[in-house]
Amino acid sequence: MYFRSKKTFDKYNKYKEEKGADKQCRFCDEMSPEKKYSFKYWKILHNDFPYDLLTKKHDMIVPKRHFKTEDKMTQEERDELIKIKSRVISRWEEYDSMMENFAPARSMEHYHIHLMKFRGA
Repeated sequence: MYFRSKKTFDKYNKYKEEKGADKQCRFCDEMSPEKKYSFKYWKILHNDFPYDLLTKKHDMIVPKRHFKTEDKMTQEERDELIKIKSRVISRWEEYDSMMENFAPARSMEHYHIHLMKFRGA
């Protein structure tokens, strides 16, 4: 289940089954999860399939342009991400952790960073 409740895990699996191989990336899709914040190259989205067994809040930093790995970032995207991570996120008390999955463990083929506030934190 990877830290998801059964309800969230089932919702996630249903989405994956319905998605099919021919559909657009969820993060690129017009119907992507609720956008909380928007920047020039990045957005912060609510995670519809959170690790809800561990977290009370779970969002994601997602590039507006589709790419799979960090080495595909432009310098402008990298600069803005550093600014978001170091200046914006560090001032917010709503998260206490950032997590980046490596390609083999990533469930989405669109680069993203998890923002989490753990239960009990």
